[in-house]
Amino acid sequence: LSVTRPTSSYSGYRLNKVVITHKNISFGNIRTRPINPHSFEFVINEPEKCENNGSPFLVILISTTHKEFDARQAIRETWGNESNFKGIKIVTLFLLGKNADPVLNHMVEQESQIFHDIVVEDFIDSYHNLTLKTLMGMKWVATFCSKAKYVMKTDSDIFVNMDNLIYKLLKPTTKPRRRYFTGYVINGGPIRDVRSKWYMPRDLYPDSNYPPFCSGTGYIFSADVAELIYKTSLHTRLLHLEDVYVGLCLRKLGIHPFQNSG
Repeated sequence: LSVTRPTSSYSGYRLNKVVITHKNISFGNIRTRPINPHSFEFVINEPEKCENNGSPFLVILISTTHKEFDARQAIRETWGNESNFKGIKIVTLFLLGKNADPVLNHMVEQESQIFHDIVVEDFIDSYHNLTLKTLMGMKWVATFCSKAKYVMKTDSDIFVNMDNLIYKLLKPTTKPRRRYFTGYVINGGPIRDVRSKWYMPRDLYPDSNYPPFCSGTGYIFSADVAELIYKTSLHTRLLHLEDVYVGLCLRKLGIHPFQNSG
């Protein structure tokens, strides 16, 4: 699988105003201002999708773009079909931001009304905002589907072997998991060559090594991790490399991703 990463970081988000009073001040009542407030609202949402499906065994979050209707339809008809596994509840959700073209936004709205499997927030959908898209998915799971067992994040140009995935997650030896994260683990460091699509400026990330992270093409985690990552992200400087950024949040949480055997 090829790993594709964005090339520049997002800026221009809103900061929430914080008021600190000095009456009876203590460490317990001091609020830390988020350095990365996810100040975006859902403009298309499916808040009851998990309720209608009970407690899903697996939620699949698929990063996509407005023009990829054919890819979304292919996923709906193949590996992402929610009815593929009898007795196993699966929720498939496509993640989008807002497009600068109102015609494309309208087409996605119509598609959403037909399939009810699209979630959109009001950030600009662009290559360098992939991190925001993933954080939106984490927030959605934490808010509307926290009782799910597992979550998978992947991209719309990836084919997932669902038979193999479900088999591994359902192994009799598999115990209920929390703080679980797996995928293709990468150990590396920032690329300083400005000509590279994975260029990382020193002012954004001065360290010489990244923490271990899973390739953004596909990783799986227990549903409790979604809320942990989202809340940690509010106090973690945003980076444009989505998979690296999730790895940074995992390091803060003390969660070590482990290598998927295939």
